[in-house]
Amino acid sequence: MPQLRQNIITGEWVVIAPERAKRPSDFVSGESLKADTGKPCPFCLGGPAYKQVLRDYESEDFYTIPNAFPAFLEDPTSCSHRTYHVEDDFYSARPSTGGHDVIVSKHHDEQLFDFRQSTWEAMLLMAKRRYIYWRHDCNTSYAMLIYNQGARAGASIFHPHAQLMASNIIPNQVSREIHGAQSYFEQNGSCVFCDLVTHEIKEKARVVAATDNFIAFTFYAARFPFETWVMPKGHSACFETQSATQLRELAGLMKDVIGKLGLTLKRPSLNFYIHDLPSTVENADYYHWHIEITPRVTHYGGYELGSGVIIDVMSPEVAAKYLKKG
Repeated sequence: MPQLRQNIITGEWVVIAPERAKRPSDFVSGESLKADTGKPCPFCLGGPAYKQVLRDYESEDFYTIPNAFPAFLEDPTSCSHRTYHVEDDFYSARPSTGGHDVIVSKHHDEQLFDFRQSTWEAMLLMAKRRYIYWRHDCNTSYAMLIYNQGARAGASIFHPHAQLMASNIIPNQVSREIHGAQSYFEQNGSCVFCDLVTHEIKEKARVVAATDNFIAFTFYAARFPFETWVMPKGHSACFETQSATQLRELAGLMKDVIGKLGLTLKRPSLNFYIHDLPSTVENADYYHWHIEITPRVTHYGGYELGSGVIIDVMSPEVAAKYLKKG
């Protein structure tokens, strides 16, 4: 029988209906971005993108550039992002300031599923440096690292790259997490994410992989088949506070988990992104940074779009069993 499950952080409901699809092969699409389009790659060294490199943010394996078509525009001349009213004061708007980085691998053919641990480590270290930069930018309230792998996940360029979106708003989903975490802390006197880690370690049913300091598990109220969360076992509110040693350990875990997803689902399109504390807050006992990995192996239908209630056709517990075998 399908089961309604509630996200313990946000309070949102999802439907787990595993009777509708039972095997990983049910989700394999076979689609991928093509490596050879017949055109020069814009992100390869010497290409047009590399001419925009931020020289202070280049390493042996990655370089950083401003996005050519930014969703959030850096504006060092102004630190005002006040809301204003338009159309006879009926609607509200504000300038879309902040910044939009592209963190580009120097290795064209090393796709996400093939990343070495050293590649993961180099990308996470570069992201940490850019997080620190944006946290001190007067127009930034929130920074989020994202990675789009595959056409279904929104990737349009084969060359491996991450993006870091720095906005003057706190994103909607993060805001819901923060409010839910604050409410949980007020009621229970503890961090919901820390309690979540403790519970998943105890139950074991959804744990995919773990190291001394990090854990990966399929999420109880998953919105996507094989949705997997990665987070530190100890309380930590901000991603950029992780040490180089911790990021090396995290890199090993990410290589393991993404590798398991790649083997189980035949290298699917997926997104991953980091949620952490807004730039407007220095630290918090109630919030815990984490990575959410969302394979894009199903599509939302009319009910999902109309209700906001997601139907997931793969039980997280069954998904974890498949991934452990990967």
